[in-house]
Amino acid sequence: MNEVPPAAPRLDEELANLVVRFTEAERQLYPLALVDADIYERSVRLVGLLGSYLEQQVHGVEDLTGIRVNALARLHGVASSQGIVLTNLDDQLIVDAALAQRYRVLLAQGVDDEAGLITDRARAAGEKWAPIQTPDNETLGFAMSHQWVDLHLSSGTRLVRSVDVDPATGSPIFRIQVYPGSELEASLVLEMNNRQEWLDEAEAMRADMG
Repeated sequence: MNEVPPAAPRLDEELANLVVRFTEAERQLYPLALVDADIYERSVRLVGLLGSYLEQQVHGVEDLTGIRVNALARLHGVASSQGIVLTNLDDQLIVDAALAQRYRVLLAQGVDDEAGLITDRARAAGEKWAPIQTPDNETLGFAMSHQWVDLHLSSGTRLVRSVDVDPATGSPIFRIQVYPGSELEASLVLEMNNRQEWLDEAEAMRADMG
C-alpha cells in the first residue's frame, strides 16, 4: 500500500509549544533506563499513575494547555499516597511525559481534526486504509510510547498499534487495539511481548478487513 503522508497539524501556538515540550520530555526520560534504573523506574511509574488522572481531566487537545499546574499538584499527591520518593526526580519532566502520552491517546481516538484531511487524501488515492497517525521520527526509539493508527476507510474501524514501556520491568509491551466506527472504547485489546508476533497479528487483521 502506498502510504499517504500525514498533513501537518494546525495547532495554535501555545499548544504547538507544549507538544514540542512533551516530545523533549520523552527524549530525556526514556534514556534514563541506561543511566539510573532507580530514577527511571520511579519516573515511569509516576507517568503511569498520572495517566489515570489525565484520562479523567483531559478530553480534548485543547484541555492540555491548562492542565499542567493541576497535574503537577496531582503528581505530588500521588507520589505521597503511593510512597514514591521524589528525591532526584524531575517532577515537571514527568508531568510533560504523562501529558505526551495523553496527547497521543486523544489523537488515536480521532480527536485531532487532521485525521479527516488525511482520510480524504487516502480515499482520493484509492487506498483501503488511511495512516492517520504515525510516531514522530525525531522521538522514534527515545519516547516511552509509540503509536500508529490506521483507519479502515470502508468500515471506519481504527486499528491502533502501540509500543509502550512496562513501568515495572522497563521492557516493551506491544499492543493492538481495535476501535469500531466512532466508538471511543476498544472492542479488542491484545498485548504481547514479541515484536514479530505483534507485526504479524496486525497484518493479519488488516488482511481480514480488506
